[in-house]
Amino acid sequence: CRSRLDDLKQQISRFNSRKRQIRQVLGPIIGRDNIYFDPFNLNAHATDATDWRLFLPVCVLRPDDESQVPQLVTAVQSMGYNLIPRGAGTGLTGGAAPLTDTCIMLNTEKLNTVSDIEVTTGDDGREYASINLDAGVITNDAMEYARSAGYVFATDPTSAWACTIGG
Repeated sequence: CRSRLDDLKQQISRFNSRKRQIRQVLGPIIGRDNIYFDPFNLNAHATDATDWRLFLPVCVLRPDDESQVPQLVTAVQSMGYNLIPRGAGTGLTGGAAPLTDTCIMLNTEKLNTVSDIEVTTGDDGREYASINLDAGVITNDAMEYARSAGYVFATDPTSAWACTIGG
């Protein structure tokens, strides 16, 4: 029993050390309030719609701005962790399920800016419309925005009401 208790104490110590390091390195980039270690967030990000539950993520990151993402990618990699981007978790491929105990989830749901529709003329003289969307924009919202401007956002996933543009 004492041996198992000592092992548990060491695991808790390593976990707390890992949390401190992550907060020290990533906190200045996205703010400490955007780094989650609580059981609710970890469990919610342990799978996508496949319901494959192999590992819990180390933590969940929720950046406020798209410009924070490149810095996060570099910092997470420098600490030796794997980074998995994740939107609403509606995917059916297992792409948002941590496959090791070293995965950090990058939740894109707060990255939800929709820019104006831009119309350009191609070399063939035809007009083309495009829209710049952050990764966390809900697909149905993009479709509605395009429709309100007289365009069609050419996608029709069955989960458009919930899925996000960037995964």
